[in-house]
Amino acid sequence: MNDFNFFDAYTGVKKDFKKEYFYAVIVSASLVLLIIFTYASNYFNISKLNSEITNIQQNLNSKENTAKLNEIGNEEKKLVIMNKYYGVVSNISKDINNKDFVGNKVIDKINSCVPEGVDFKVMTLDANGVQIQAEAKDREAIAVFERTLRNLDFVKDIHIDIINSSLTDNKKFNFSVKCTLKDVDNYEGN
Repeated sequence: MNDFNFFDAYTGVKKDFKKEYFYAVIVSASLVLLIIFTYASNYFNISKLNSEITNIQQNLNSKENTAKLNEIGNEEKKLVIMNKYYGVVSNISKDINNKDFVGNKVIDKINSCVPEGVDFKVMTLDANGVQIQAEAKDREAIAVFERTLRNLDFVKDIHIDIINSSLTDNKKFNFSVKCTLKDVDNYEGN
């Protein structure tokens, strides 16, 4: 059994603190070394990152990159303008595709209006209308032809320019008809 001496505190016997002191010095030294190591590694990492930042900024501010950036800006402006023109052209293209231009149906309807005794010499079709040079047996056939053309739904205006009697054959009349068609749009305003 161990003896307990209750008077040790009063006698002033000094304890041996060498082991505890040694452990405290080792722990504090290792903490100081750890702090110094982390500070040094962070300092080198920060220096490395700063040098990379300056290199990247120099590359970005180089003449080649600024020239390329200006070229890209110009190309973007051109792209915006081209998209604007594309919108206008696509609208015109839609309108053209939706328009009923002079075609076979129009020609067939005009031919169905021709009364007996009227013969075509020349028929010209364009965006402005139809021009016909024809020959008729009498003035009444010309009037019937004009009236039937006016009844067509796509004809806006009819004008007979000239009615001449043929010099070789007095029974035939030469005449010229100009028909203006409805809904003709030449996009002259755009």
